[in-house]
Amino acid sequence: MNGEAFPMYRGRVLKSRDGIPRPLPAPPGLDLAKEARTARSRFYPVTVAYTAYALAVVTIGLGQDRWTAALFVMAGVICWTLVEYLVHRHILHGRFPIGSSWRRRTLHRVFDPSHGDHHLRPWDGQHINGGFDTIPFAVILALTSFLARVPTAPVLVAIILQCYVIEEWIHYSVHFHHFRWRYFRYIRRHHLYHHSARGRDVAFGLSSGIWDAQLRTRIPSEDRERLHLGPRRARRLAAPSLISTAAPPLDDAAAPARGSVAHE
Repeated sequence: MNGEAFPMYRGRVLKSRDGIPRPLPAPPGLDLAKEARTARSRFYPVTVAYTAYALAVVTIGLGQDRWTAALFVMAGVICWTLVEYLVHRHILHGRFPIGSSWRRRTLHRVFDPSHGDHHLRPWDGQHINGGFDTIPFAVILALTSFLARVPTAPVLVAIILQCYVIEEWIHYSVHFHHFRWRYFRYIRRHHLYHHSARGRDVAFGLSSGIWDAQLRTRIPSEDRERLHLGPRRARRLAAPSLISTAAPPLDDAAAPARGSVAHE
């Protein structure tokens, strides 16, 4: 669509006012390939910056103390799975109403507009990835980490930042692509359920459901069974309301991947 038919959306959801909205259907004629390109281009600079930083820090750490650095690499991966879950559940889905104090005004300005527009417009490439939003937090974490030896906290933070990059590319792929990998089919069903009318308060894990299972935000067992059925059985059993119009029905979510941009 051209710019007149589909004007630039600037973002309007405030979670303290609107909550997490139900998704809108994609506009007729929406160019999903263009939206995918927009999402990719927004995240390329952060990908390059965080990956280069992680490679440099981990290389230095391994050179100074190989075993300690390797231990903190593993710790960083494990820590990231919990950080990812907690940030998604309590920050991205959290409500930060404005208040009279400096702290509440800052939290409202920084966090209240975040993520709501992604749920409202899950097909919009402007709202898929974090872009430059995380850089201030990354800089603070990185600088603070150097109070410790390089093979320890700096390596830990570098790996967390690298895991963030990986998670964001997984998230992008879930919204715009189909792949045949077993893991991808699982995480795609898991995340598209989160975008459904019934999933806004569950399935907060973006790269796995490990912490959802531990912290009681797992997809309900009945829906979980439907999500993981084969395409034919899912088509017979799926309720029409289980996945909203902004995401594929269960049989589409379970269908063989096609390896290309697809309507989500």
